[in-house]
Amino acid sequence: MDTKLKNRHKLAVVLIILILIIPSVVMIEQYDNLYYDMSAGFETSAREEQTSGDFMGNFVDICYILYNTETDGNRSAHAAEFTEFTDEEGGYGWYPEYDETFISLLDYRVVDGSGNVVAKTMASSDSSYPTEQNMGDYAVGIVIAFDQDGHPSALIKEGAFKREQSKELNRILHNFSDYSRLSQWFMAMDSEGVLETPKERTYYLAMREENLQEYFQIRADSTMQYYVPSRFYLIFGLFIVLVAAAAFLLPLRRSLHTGEEKIFRVPVEIPLIVLSFVITGAVNMAEDRLCSSEGMTSGFDLWFWFAVFAAVYWSAACIRRVFTIGPKTYMRECTLTAPAVRYAKKAWNFSVRKCKDGLDYLYHSFDNLDFAERNNKTILKLVLINFGVLFLTTCMWFVGIPVLVLYSVVLFYILRKYFNDLKDKYGLLLGATNQMAQGKLDVKIDEDLGVFNPFKTEIAKIQDGYQKAVEKEVKSQRMKTDLITNVSHDLKTPLTAIITYVNLLKEEKDEEKRRDYIDVLERKSLRLKVLIEDLFEISKASSKNVTLHLVDVDVVSLFKQVRLELGEKFAAAELEFRCTYPEEKAVAVLDSQKTYRIFENLLVNVVKYAMPKTRVYVKIEKRDGEIVLDMMNISATELDFNADEITERFVRGDAARNTEGSGLGLAIAKSFTELQKGRFKIETEGDLFKAQVAFPAGQ
Repeated sequence: MDTKLKNRHKLAVVLIILILIIPSVVMIEQYDNLYYDMSAGFETSAREEQTSGDFMGNFVDICYILYNTETDGNRSAHAAEFTEFTDEEGGYGWYPEYDETFISLLDYRVVDGSGNVVAKTMASSDSSYPTEQNMGDYAVGIVIAFDQDGHPSALIKEGAFKREQSKELNRILHNFSDYSRLSQWFMAMDSEGVLETPKERTYYLAMREENLQEYFQIRADSTMQYYVPSRFYLIFGLFIVLVAAAAFLLPLRRSLHTGEEKIFRVPVEIPLIVLSFVITGAVNMAEDRLCSSEGMTSGFDLWFWFAVFAAVYWSAACIRRVFTIGPKTYMRECTLTAPAVRYAKKAWNFSVRKCKDGLDYLYHSFDNLDFAERNNKTILKLVLINFGVLFLTTCMWFVGIPVLVLYSVVLFYILRKYFNDLKDKYGLLLGATNQMAQGKLDVKIDEDLGVFNPFKTEIAKIQDGYQKAVEKEVKSQRMKTDLITNVSHDLKTPLTAIITYVNLLKEEKDEEKRRDYIDVLERKSLRLKVLIEDLFEISKASSKNVTLHLVDVDVVSLFKQVRLELGEKFAAAELEFRCTYPEEKAVAVLDSQKTYRIFENLLVNVVKYAMPKTRVYVKIEKRDGEIVLDMMNISATELDFNADEITERFVRGDAARNTEGSGLGLAIAKSFTELQKGRFKIETEGDLFKAQVAFPAGQ
């Protein structure tokens, strides 16, 4: 089956080759007839050019120019005047046939009425000049004579088209002011009097064959390829259509299995470009070949046309896919234009966005001014932008005036808008400050204040500061109230007991009971003493009126000492310690007495509030340049207090204040820790009580 498909594909290839060869052969068969028609057209053109008014008018103009530029005799003054005028008006640059081409290719001799040679050309290579006898040596030979009154007469001595040339020459001579371009130019300059008509002069003007051909080639009107018959383009166009049609129709024969090869799956832009270049190049090259080969053909011409039609077939086969897939699908998926358009659209949107962002940045650059700093760079940037706009407008001459007006109008509206925005933002800021002045500290400014944005931040800071101050004051008042309440309660309880037992002691006669009363009085007195001493210590710590005796203290050893001294209390509370200590010494610069009191208060707090028969975890370690002590225990009662307030003065873990204590233990521990530049923190998690003390490690 595969062999059969391959054979059918080979048949398609053979058919395509035949489709390309047939028009190629027909094209080269046309060369001989085409060249013949081109030659005929060239001869017709040469006749038209050599008998044209422009060509013959050059001979007449030369006579007038040579006469008006003579410098002998009484012509010298007028020649100077003529030359001066033409120099002022730009010379003969308007007339290139005279200035550059025609006069350089012309042989001439000028004779006056006495037979004297007035002027002659130096262009002749053999130093011979046109005369009555040698006119036959030239392709064009003309004799123009002016009598003493300036009446002209002309005779064509030599030329391929004497009759037509003579007719045109006499028409111009006898109507010089109407048909001569030289005369028309002087009339346009309003200076007819500067150009004089020749008198008593005979002009022998001639041009050799090679000079004649060179003249017309320079004018680019006599090139052979300009005369290619139109049927050449018609035949070529017809074959292009037929080959393209074959590329469209041949794949419809599905048995040939052609048209879907990879070579035909090129984006449509490429074959369109190739097709345009191939057609243009083929026309130009074929025209050159027709001229250079003079209608003769070679193998190169066959291969040339085969390649041209192959390119046409390939381009058409590629374009065919547009219709097989569908124009929309093809343009979206198979072309180079669609991605290019998408990229161009993205680039355009990106450019527009960047321009908009740039304008917004320029507009809002005033909003970002910090009046607390120098803004010379921003001001200089704005001045330079304004200078650039004004500089560009001044470079536009008169066009710059409307541009400058437009720029001024745009600038006016921008400044007006900016001023109005500034006014609105200032109003928002003023309104917010007025509300704050009335005591509304929760005022929020959500709007963008532009240049006043720093004030929004400062207002937020002021609000936060006021809020904190108010909260602090409220808290202080509450603490004062709690202090009075707690101190009154804590002092009143032992004092009441002392008064009661003193009264009982006065009336009691039983010695044993009197001893019991005295014991109670002693305990209550000591309780009152401890309370007063704690109150005195916390007052000194709060006022920073404490003298520290700093020494190197081994924190682990000091903690072990405190725990050992309180061992009986721990045994009574049935608390079991789990301690973790560092291997090396943990030395810090501390006041040993104050640090002892910190550890004592922490451990006493554990004894009072820890659940009996539980474990207490203690860990001392060096961490981040600090000596950190972490202590955890399970509370006997529910921890429903605020961990941040438990270290305040006269605050106890039991709100009912049924346990002994002043409520100053943790407050004293915290104050002594902070006096030694340490950290003291209390945390709770369920019934788990955590305390952390950290001191800066010693060197």
